[in-house]
Amino acid sequence: MVERKISYKFLDIINYAICEAVNDFLDGKELEFFRKVGEHHLKEASERNLLDLEIDDKPLDNLIKVARYLESMGYMEKISIKKLSESEAVIEMSGVSVTDSSVKMLKQGKHPSHYMTNLMQATLRTMNISAELRDMDYNAETGFFREYWKILD
Repeated sequence: MVERKISYKFLDIINYAICEAVNDFLDGKELEFFRKVGEHHLKEASERNLLDLEIDDKPLDNLIKVARYLESMGYMEKISIKKLSESEAVIEMSGVSVTDSSVKMLKQGKHPSHYMTNLMQATLRTMNISAELRDMDYNAETGFFREYWKILD
């Protein structure tokens, strides 16, 4: 198959359209829906040998693999995971392709896809681990987001 680049603008519009439809039809179940999207994406990316995760790896090491995958696919320009400990990290994302649609959804009080988050959470669930996270800050103009993650047992 020939590799083609997809415009961020086009991907952002697709993301908005999907999120808007999900919010229209799944009243109250949006988070559950996007969680399943993350699980299906993880399964498909693994089956296509695009993402190689190891159950025996440390959780944050697998999240770093997911970050490199998302960068390589062009979903984001850069993701850095700064380990604070073996169970805590700050994730910084720049050049997020779906910034405009995500910010628009948030401003409307609706649920954006949180695509990276759901993919990373799905990764942890395969290891029977969960995480809690909180948004720290973002800049809609530059497509920069920062989150704090804590791995739970």
